[in-house]
Amino acid sequence: MIAYNKTWLQNKFIQEHSFTALGEYYITQEEQAAIKIAYPAPFYTPNLFIRIGLFLLTGIIMIFTFGLLALICLNIIERAAGGLAVFFGMASFAILEYFIKIKKHFRSGVDDALCSLGAVSVFSGIFLPSNMNGLSICWVIFIITLFCSLRYADRLMASGCMLALLGIFFFTCTLIGGDFKAIVPFVIMVVSLIIYITSKILNDKTQFYTYGDCLQIIEIVSLISLYLAGNYGIVRELSNTMFDLRLAPAQSIPFGFVFWILTVALPLLYLALGAIKRDLVLLRVGLVLVAAIVFTVRYYHDILNIEVLVTIAGLVMIIFAWALTRYLRFPKHGFSSRERNTAYSQDKLSVESLALAETFSPQPALPPGTEFGGGSFGGGGASGDF
Repeated sequence: MIAYNKTWLQNKFIQEHSFTALGEYYITQEEQAAIKIAYPAPFYTPNLFIRIGLFLLTGIIMIFTFGLLALICLNIIERAAGGLAVFFGMASFAILEYFIKIKKHFRSGVDDALCSLGAVSVFSGIFLPSNMNGLSICWVIFIITLFCSLRYADRLMASGCMLALLGIFFFTCTLIGGDFKAIVPFVIMVVSLIIYITSKILNDKTQFYTYGDCLQIIEIVSLISLYLAGNYGIVRELSNTMFDLRLAPAQSIPFGFVFWILTVALPLLYLALGAIKRDLVLLRVGLVLVAAIVFTVRYYHDILNIEVLVTIAGLVMIIFAWALTRYLRFPKHGFSSRERNTAYSQDKLSVESLALAETFSPQPALPPGTEFGGGSFGGGGASGDF
């Protein structure tokens, strides 16, 4: 299903393991170099700045190309705008396949831009001529982004697929109406939790290494959506707008105390689980969402000036981080402040064995008469013997 060369992807995965093992001092630089030679992955993957430049350049070229096509088809553009957009999107995917198969691009910026433009063009071609409701739009986005995620392992498409799936559940509940409207936040929370657990399990399995980055993005998005679905401010304002509750400024939503508990407790739960499981995704998302607690509480309860409150919260977090870093300079109870590459810790022993096997494997014997050494050199040229 995936468009990229699977052997090269597997070799790239092994190389990433070797870099991880090298950073943890499980293998030497010579052993890591031997692995890189034994398992080549000759993709074209430039550095970040060139990748951004190629992304922008490809986007500009494709947009101008679409503009030229629109000028050529100016007489029928009003009647065939959707068809032209779908054609342009399919052409973008065809060019993308060429760059992947022939030019060996892998996350070079060119393939990223072509994938995004192709998905947007196909969606626009389907959406523009029709009068679709929210549920239909989410289904179209879900199908397009699911294809792009599976075919090109694109992280942006994976996050869009996740959000479209949540949108499907949201609009399904609202269209059913009745009590389903009241439980929409809890439905989104349950779906987000299921998606997070599923993506976490799949990401821990080696056979899904080609989608590792996509699964990690889905983990992050699902954690954030789980929190936003239980955040008091988001639930109150969204319910007031979409369901026409007409709440007074000081009036709370039904079961408001439950959402207040979730607003404060979920980021702290992320931090606690992240510390216990040594999960950087949970820790980082939890730290970011601590700021959401401050803003939500401040928006509905006038405690302090917003500038003063944010400054105090920032100072507390900085002091806490500094003290914790100082305390964990030396590992205590399995915790350390030193950043470690543990993404592939379960395979370190196999990587080390692989490196040793590749480094110390017997070399093939050379044919007679081609042994090196023993030659001579003098003056302006070499002698006639090796």
